Amino acid sequence: MKVAIDVLSQSPGHSTGALSWFLQFAGAAPNRDSTIEYVLVAGRDNVDYYRSKNPGMRVVGAGWGNARRVLRVLSEHLLLWHTLRRERADILFHGGSGVAPLLLPRRLKLVLAVWGMQHVASSDIRWEQKLYRNLFFKPGLRRANRIVVNSAYTRDLLLAHYDIQVPVEVVHHGVDLALFRPDPLAASERMAVQPYLLFVGQIYPYKLLHVLAEAFCRAVTRSALPHKLVVVGNFARSDSMGDGYRGQIEAIMANAALQERLVLMQDVNIAELRALYAGAALYVQSSVAETFGRTVIEAMACGVPALAARAGATPEILGEAGRYYEAQDVEACAREIETILQDEGLRDAMVANGLARARTFSYDLEVDRLIRIFHQV
Repeated sequence: MKVAIDVLSQSPGHSTGALSWFLQFAGAAPNRDSTIEYVLVAGRDNVDYYRSKNPGMRVVGAGWGNARRVLRVLSEHLLLWHTLRRERADILFHGGSGVAPLLLPRRLKLVLAVWGMQHVASSDIRWEQKLYRNLFFKPGLRRANRIVVNSAYTRDLLLAHYDIQVPVEVVHHGVDLALFRPDPLAASERMAVQPYLLFVGQIYPYKLLHVLAEAFCRAVTRSALPHKLVVVGNFARSDSMGDGYRGQIEAIMANAALQERLVLMQDVNIAELRALYAGAALYVQSSVAETFGRTVIEAMACGVPALAARAGATPEILGEAGRYYEAQDVEACAREIETILQDEGLRDAMVANGLARARTFSYDLEVDRLIRIFHQV
């Protein structure tokens, strides 16, 4: 059996959770089941990148990658089918937003992963993204032989808005617990900005980073906390809120005379990210419409207490291991930050509960469940 994995929509120039997932899967899956042959289908401009990241997997090109978004869309809908037919693929694994290619070889089976439902869960994504997904979502769902979602929250959104005629299976993402671990940091890994709160994620509107920034300012001013706010994300993506939103965050900090407490980072590699997690005093997930939220698990796995907005799939993932506030409530978020940072016993309990919770999200289990689905299809 040959499984083709479509990574045309991933942008190697911008590290995202989805890109990280595909790279991990491409490295792990071939070693789990020798009866499946895999081929990674990327934009021709990205073939060398994926070959360097996964030298043991076959990588082929089909049109253009996501650096030229319009051409990528055309490649996915009009050119991908030819590559799949030439490769004699039995299954296409197509993950991300759930918008599947319109043209596919007739004999090919489609396993469609729906990892994002922000086009119905949030009104804040860009209008052209929302229009594109609304136009192409239904055809993809009708074409799928199996649908995989990353949370019960995503599944419920999907079933509430669409007439689904095929099995929908929840497969939670896992994390590499050998990588994300609570070991003490080496001197070279320690940041000079200790102590700090951490946020990790692409800067989409529904992440509500401005709520976190305002809450942080209230908390550190009121309680004279020495912490900084470290944000790992990219304000420059065309589908993010852009430099205008960065200016808004900087203005919030400046109005509180805390502009020196804001540290913005991007293009962080996985080793650096692990060090950032492990060195944080608190991880905050401020998103209002997260359909999974793997960063919460990564933070807990590194021994960091987690605070989150009670919204989206986050309560499903974080469970009772963390603390919550209502997503738009700046004051509630500020009070939680103060409470957690000033109560050592509470932090210790949150760390212990978080480590136990993180261990329930096995990456090996995720890979094995997907392989089982390929065989069933």
